[in-house]
Amino acid sequence: MRCLFSLLLIVLALHAGVRAEEFKRLPPEGILLDRPDRDRLDDRARDLQVRLDKIAGSSHDAPRWRSDVEVLIRAVRLALDQNLFFKQSEAGDADALLDEADRRLAAVIRGDRGLRLLGISDDPSNEPQLAVGGFKSRIDDSVQPYGLVVPAGYGADPSPRRIDVWLHGRGDMKTEIPFLTERMTKVGLYAPADTFVLHPFGRHCNAFKFAGETDVYEALDHLGTLIPIDTDRVAVRGFSMGGAGCWHLGVHDPGRWFAVNPGAGFVDTIVYQGWDGKQPPFEIDATRRKLLNWYDVLPSVTNLKNTRTVAYSGEVDQQKQAADRVAIAARDAEVDMIHVVGASMGHKVDPASASKIESILAGWERENREQPRRRIDFVTHTLRYNEVDWLSVTGLREHWTPGRVEAEIRRGNRIVITTDGVTRLKFDFARSGWPTKPFIPTVVINGQRLAMDDWDEAPGLQCELVQEEKWKIVDQIDAAVRKRPGLQGPIDDAFCDRFLFVIPSRPATHGVVQRWIDREIRYAQDRWKRLMRGEVRVVRDVDLTDEQIENCHLVCFGDFSSNRFLGGVAVHLPIRWTRDSLKVGQREFNPNTHAPVFCFPNPRNPDRYLVVNSGMTFREFSNVSNSRQIAMLPDWAVMDVTAGDDGIFAGNIVADGFFDENWALKP
Repeated sequence: MRCLFSLLLIVLALHAGVRAEEFKRLPPEGILLDRPDRDRLDDRARDLQVRLDKIAGSSHDAPRWRSDVEVLIRAVRLALDQNLFFKQSEAGDADALLDEADRRLAAVIRGDRGLRLLGISDDPSNEPQLAVGGFKSRIDDSVQPYGLVVPAGYGADPSPRRIDVWLHGRGDMKTEIPFLTERMTKVGLYAPADTFVLHPFGRHCNAFKFAGETDVYEALDHLGTLIPIDTDRVAVRGFSMGGAGCWHLGVHDPGRWFAVNPGAGFVDTIVYQGWDGKQPPFEIDATRRKLLNWYDVLPSVTNLKNTRTVAYSGEVDQQKQAADRVAIAARDAEVDMIHVVGASMGHKVDPASASKIESILAGWERENREQPRRRIDFVTHTLRYNEVDWLSVTGLREHWTPGRVEAEIRRGNRIVITTDGVTRLKFDFARSGWPTKPFIPTVVINGQRLAMDDWDEAPGLQCELVQEEKWKIVDQIDAAVRKRPGLQGPIDDAFCDRFLFVIPSRPATHGVVQRWIDREIRYAQDRWKRLMRGEVRVVRDVDLTDEQIENCHLVCFGDFSSNRFLGGVAVHLPIRWTRDSLKVGQREFNPNTHAPVFCFPNPRNPDRYLVVNSGMTFREFSNVSNSRQIAMLPDWAVMDVTAGDDGIFAGNIVADGFFDENWALKP
């Protein structure tokens, strides 16, 4: 009894500590601008927006240039609407952005487009030129900013160039105005010769995860509309929070980069937070431990075999432990990795180390890239990350447990593959055109020989294999509902691509549940706007269109009677929810006080998610550190909605889990 009583006190103390903790606001509250400054900026932003809309309305190519003007106006508008001025001098920075928007509108009328519209001279400059721009996000239609460093000497030469994608460090107050101002005035840590440096905003402060990750790729794609890009010479680099983002993108998408150059930055959650030596603020059970495999670096270090890595750490920087741990894991996995250590340096890159790193990258850049890549060694825990060059993993035995593929192209047009935990593989050699037709290769997979079948007219081989009793060639379009790339869960995955909130037109059956739903709708909208710097697109259930169902993940709030879309597809969902019962498989919960949250393939469009009663699952608890910005819920959960919002979860989790690989409930 004495032990039980002591345990109860510990549990209550932990619970009380979590509730009592004051979580920081992200971004923080700003200061009150002087009234004349605020009124002037408000009037100028409104006037420029009206002019922009008018000019764009009569322009035949407005989508090509509009975002490069609107990004400047939006930055000021957001700062005014969300109280994000942090010092009085930022009123002058906002004026400068609006001046630049004014200049660009005049340039649009003159016919300037592309780099010229951004202010980059056609004549080569002896110094790097700086520019900022924007692109329209496919996720939420918001205009997101980026910075660009144009190398010295760049003129009208159309030849493709090397691109360094630079991921910035954390700055709680570095929202749109400070970011754009810095990118218009500072070259940055690195500006290699004959290299464009792209600075994605990455949705402000999320270590380039979730929507921030999507924005990196969209910014890179947008840059490709402005200049020719040598896709064999794209590097990802970063420092501090940007170093963490670099580690993440390097191990999870290694085939994209000719070089990965992380500086400092965390590589996991538990060790970085110190939770390996003390009780975490929430239970890291088997479900949440699996979810850590989404962004943790160490379980995927093997993938660095598919790129080249040079890491940096300051000798006395506390974050050096991250690179040291990666170096040990890399050695064990037989991965070649260089770790440059700045002598006596803290959280900073010294000039000598910067010069050494530049020399290493320049050497790798000059190496010829073999086409196609002859060896691939790839491990993944989720089909969100499934591709290296010509090889894609399109099925796993079980999500969140590792699936590994080792593949090698050998003489005689022969591909030799070994797999573990993988059930489907796809080959696409269109980029290299290998092998020259009519020569079709053979595949030896786990000792089984298959004569390949090329099912596409594109250059090279295109084919997909599936493991049933044995491996075989896929000979028809796969229409089955199963976990596949881009539709594999968990809930947070739906917010990495285009989504739409669907709001109920009627109240829920039970008042307690309805109040919880109302709170979560408001919370999810505000959280997205402030943390992800975006625009929440909302429609009522009765106004939902076929086009929206076709192109969007639907985030539906309400119960199965209040939300008419949910009611219309309820019979096809794995969770049963009526006035009198809430059933998940054989388990039953009180519908007066409980609500389900889950993601599932939309029965009316199985290529998109249906999310029920959830926005992003990491709440205010995560604001203190980017390493806490992790998926907190799996594919489904049942919440006791009578509990308050403790900043970690939306209620007490009474049950949760993952659907199986066919989107069915596990026993």
